[in-house]
Amino acid sequence: MASVFDPENFFWRMLSKLVDVLGLSLLWLFCSLPLFTIGAATAALYDSAARCVRGGANGPFARFFRTFRREFVTGTVVTAVWGALLVILGWLVLLLWKAAAAKTVSAAAAVAGSLAFLLIPVGAACWMFPLLSRFTFRPAGLMLTGLRFALGYLPATVLIVAAGTAAVLASGLLWFPALVLPCLMALLWSLPMERRFQKYMAGGETASPDREGL
Repeated sequence: MASVFDPENFFWRMLSKLVDVLGLSLLWLFCSLPLFTIGAATAALYDSAARCVRGGANGPFARFFRTFRREFVTGTVVTAVWGALLVILGWLVLLLWKAAAAKTVSAAAAVAGSLAFLLIPVGAACWMFPLLSRFTFRPAGLMLTGLRFALGYLPATVLIVAAGTAAVLASGLLWFPALVLPCLMALLWSLPMERRFQKYMAGGETASPDREGL
């Protein structure tokens, strides 16, 4: 019976991980509600998921709020600027698909144009906030470094964007995946991202990648 209630056994460890995944996902959803805070919330979620849920560090919720407060200003500025850019690009994609529906351009051209307009900017956004959780940036430096990582690690960027798109679609079709998908997505992103970040990290801390080659 002692082994059943041992907090280090497999069942309790998995239950603890599940609670962390659910709690961090709900924190991210709540802190992202104003929309302009989604960048800081994403940095906080990634940091807690990679270091605590995956890495085994203690205090995922305290770490989430600490990172959220620390990166709030930079994350909010970048969210506003890059969000405006994505809205403009999304509008151009919408015009392209309307042209395809009107038969003035082909469907293939619409698909190719959509990918050209959105893949790198969306991919850069996916890199930016995990980068912000690991390194110190000013807004302009973060945006440029996100673009460099999106282009420099293009195969990983494609997989990251595809996984994020699938998560958004799943949450749109059925509401309940949204209760766990944010944290699960951060964990999935951490698999390719952490390997790339390691080359810029000295002793587990930050050695900014914004001036180094990829």
